[in-house]
Amino acid sequence: MTPNRFEVDCDAIARNVVEIRKSVGAGVWLCAALKADAYGFGLVPVAKTVLAAGADAVAVGSVGDGIALRKVGVSASILVYGGEPLSSLVVEDLEAHELIATIHDQVSLRACLRSARRSLSVMVEVDVGLMRLGFEPADVPDAVSSVQASPALQLRGLYTHMRVDNRREAAAMRKQFGRFEAVLKSIDPVPLAMAASSRVLDRSGSMTLNAVDVGRAVYGLLPSTGGRLGPRLRPAFAALRTNLVTVKAVGPESRTGALAGVRRLGVIPFGRAAGMAELSVGRVLVRGRRAPVVGSPSLEHTRVDLSRHPDARAGDEVIVVGRQGAALIRPGEVLRAHPETPDSALGLMVRGSVPRVYLRGSRARGGARTAERRKRLSRRDPRSRGGDAC
Repeated sequence: MTPNRFEVDCDAIARNVVEIRKSVGAGVWLCAALKADAYGFGLVPVAKTVLAAGADAVAVGSVGDGIALRKVGVSASILVYGGEPLSSLVVEDLEAHELIATIHDQVSLRACLRSARRSLSVMVEVDVGLMRLGFEPADVPDAVSSVQASPALQLRGLYTHMRVDNRREAAAMRKQFGRFEAVLKSIDPVPLAMAASSRVLDRSGSMTLNAVDVGRAVYGLLPSTGGRLGPRLRPAFAALRTNLVTVKAVGPESRTGALAGVRRLGVIPFGRAAGMAELSVGRVLVRGRRAPVVGSPSLEHTRVDLSRHPDARAGDEVIVVGRQGAALIRPGEVLRAHPETPDSALGLMVRGSVPRVYLRGSRARGGARTAERRKRLSRRDPRSRGGDAC
């Protein structure tokens, strides 16, 4: 069994949902975004955790993910984001599993009108400036009328994804929100109106409406300073652990190139295939102290300079990200070392071959052995389908 493991703090996820709920209020439909295998943290465990913590619904990137959640007993509302071609079979699956379909253009609208048979819930997506998916605002009234005229379609509401620039200037965001409000005024009232994402909520509390679509905030991936919401969140990315598989002395004749000055070398079985190239900060933790990474990771292994760790032995735990004793490598340090990686992709950088381990109680807070045991996923199914809640 691989010694590599990605530890996910389930208490942090649950606490973040509670903080989001406090921010938006009790009457707002809180939809947690679980696209891309819950941002890499694990679809099923995260779904069960956010719903137990007070989310009203979850959103997924594919019909297959929605069906997977239904199969493990998730009964809450499940929104399927747009973009997946809606064949007659896909529409049949959406309807059979009581998933909420996204209608974002004339093609998806016609597919639902043509293939829905009994009662298919739909939400209409509006493009107010992100230029990705969604009807142009002027086309929304006709699309809504078509949905409302169909006996087989049930309109749940409208939603949009707004572009949020990194700079603090909010004029562009307010302009986009104004476009969405104008669309809402042009049609009869709908059950749900959703425009605020995690980053929108972090900037402003005035765009909540009666539904929110939160992703980054669930996983504690907003900046920890400067925002309304980010400072109140905890990172779900608890630790990335492995072990030394060998330790060897390096003779003077070998101390050239990448090994210049290295007297003692350790090897960990965490390489490019597991995500080391995207996750390394150039140091790892061994016996509570930092040790330099030597050279570039290979496909399956990474070398570590143990010249200043004379007591390190094969089998010792190595921390790529996380805490070991008083030493700490934070997820934010990884993002600073790899500025090309967006914060939303941090969990996805840990490849699916690395088992996710879900922590609760004092174990999630770095506590003692008396805490609830870790729940480790099967190596055969690292994406956690069918796994327990966090």
